[in-house]
Amino acid sequence: MQNSIITSVVKKNGNMIVLRLWRSLILCALVAFAALPSVAQSEPTNEAGWDGHLIWILPFENNSTQPGLDWIGASFPDILNARLSSAGFLTIRREDRRYAMQHLGLPADFHPTQATSYRIAQTLDADYVVFGNYTVANGSIRATARVLDMHGPSMGATLEEEGKLDQLIDIEDSLAWKMAMQIDPNLNLDEQTFLAASRALRLDAFENYIRGLVEPGIEERIGHLKKAVQLSPSYVQAWFALGQAYFDNQQYDQAEAAFVKVPKGGRLSLEAMFYSGLSDLYTGNYAGAQAAFTSIASVLPLPEVLNNEGIAFNRRGQNGTAFFKRVVEMDPQNADYWFNLAVSERRQKDYTAALGAVAHSLTLHPQDEEAQNLRKNLMMLKSGQLTASPAKPVADANLPTAQTASDATEEQADSTGIAKNKPDATSTKSSLDSIPTPAVSDAASADYEPLERIARTYDESSLRQGAFALEQMNAMKLRSMPPAKRAQRLCQQGGTYVNDGLLLEAERQYQLALTADPGSAAAYAGLAEVHEYAGSMKIAQQEANKSLQAKPNTAAYLVLARIALSQHALTDARSNIDNALRLEPNNTAAKGILQAIQMQQGQQQ
Repeated sequence: MQNSIITSVVKKNGNMIVLRLWRSLILCALVAFAALPSVAQSEPTNEAGWDGHLIWILPFENNSTQPGLDWIGASFPDILNARLSSAGFLTIRREDRRYAMQHLGLPADFHPTQATSYRIAQTLDADYVVFGNYTVANGSIRATARVLDMHGPSMGATLEEEGKLDQLIDIEDSLAWKMAMQIDPNLNLDEQTFLAASRALRLDAFENYIRGLVEPGIEERIGHLKKAVQLSPSYVQAWFALGQAYFDNQQYDQAEAAFVKVPKGGRLSLEAMFYSGLSDLYTGNYAGAQAAFTSIASVLPLPEVLNNEGIAFNRRGQNGTAFFKRVVEMDPQNADYWFNLAVSERRQKDYTAALGAVAHSLTLHPQDEEAQNLRKNLMMLKSGQLTASPAKPVADANLPTAQTASDATEEQADSTGIAKNKPDATSTKSSLDSIPTPAVSDAASADYEPLERIARTYDESSLRQGAFALEQMNAMKLRSMPPAKRAQRLCQQGGTYVNDGLLLEAERQYQLALTADPGSAAAYAGLAEVHEYAGSMKIAQQEANKSLQAKPNTAAYLVLARIALSQHALTDARSNIDNALRLEPNNTAAKGILQAIQMQQGQQQ
């Protein structure tokens, strides 16, 4: 029965899903970028490095009889996705799976059979599907996973991990390593780096984070997520999820405070800024909203972003018309974008242009009463039957003033679309909420002042996928560089990842640097640092020595000095620090290690 339903739904909605596939978006980006001569000549356009590695990990089945352990099933895709993504694979995240389920007409909590999962995976264009289960007994957990290769199709050998329940994250990291090696046996990453990737993540914070994602009640979700960030203040994913939960609950000030905890530059950064900008719009902080949407648009100018950026400009008494003109060029089938252009043109008293825009809106949505009222008002203004009141710019919320009448008007408008039907962060519709915005609905009144429609929801994968596509384009730029320069850039990125504690990402960058330039001393030194932090001291020493053989450098000497110091080999530690200080006499890290050496020597005397 399930199979027949899936088949019919897939046939009906397959094209909609295909538009959202990771591979489709990345291919478009790569093909477009390959048109640039410098890239096209240096490297042929192909999918090497990611084709055949799109993975869909299903929640693991709970085979235990103990109550309250279902959250563990949802935790496996979270960790496995994170590790495999860090290792360079493409994974279908929770949000993408939910999107697919919605557009296949299936409930978000639907648990498909293997046969049904196969059909869904075909629709998602996945290359691999991961099934798993777990059993908890006497404080221990045993997890089993199998990987379905969609190309065969064929099922891989069973992967197993077990241990104490309080070692759950380590078990999931180890399972991720086995899975990665089964999918790509030539993966050039070290197992210990996988196992060290979650070193800073507390299990109690992780449990609260997962519960905060799967609890049905919004208050329960917020409670768990607040607990997660209290236990682990640097838990970026938990801060983002908390911001979304507050946003869903219309607690916009709290949402904004949570979203700003998401650091700039990460894959969650653009989504966080989008919701942060929305939160600022709802609270009247139009300067903050403008800054957020401008920042996103500089990286990824999506219609929803530009629309809201234009609104922020208008609400501050500036002219956002150019934004709406650009938006309707990008998405001419969206009636609300044409409506917003008409409103903005009206503010500039260009009634002819405004009438043309509202005509487009009504062509797409003839029953839109507010657009009909706007057209009536514009016709009266153009004919001279009516004189509009001067537009009053909305007060900047950065100033400590009370809410203005215009704010109150917007709040009334938003209550129609939000309070009664609050924005759903899981919604995937790309259009704006069509709501009657002005407090004065009489189009013949001089006080009639329509407001633009905020893009409250967006294709939630678009920012994330777009960011990933940009990463692919940047990778192609790197491949167009001379090998030595490419290796240098990769090492710089690897150093950034190390500083952020992202060891898997860092190791990948350094390995890629060595592929570009096998003699890169900086890449070997970077690998030495990664393995040092991962606890693989012997490998770290080997990589540091390779680095020094290529070229004497401070970074490698510091790794050897720290390892020697940790092993109380003070003579070796002092020798390496002396070498480092000869190269860089003012290196603060070297001076700090020297002080530690001298303290230990003093204690031994």
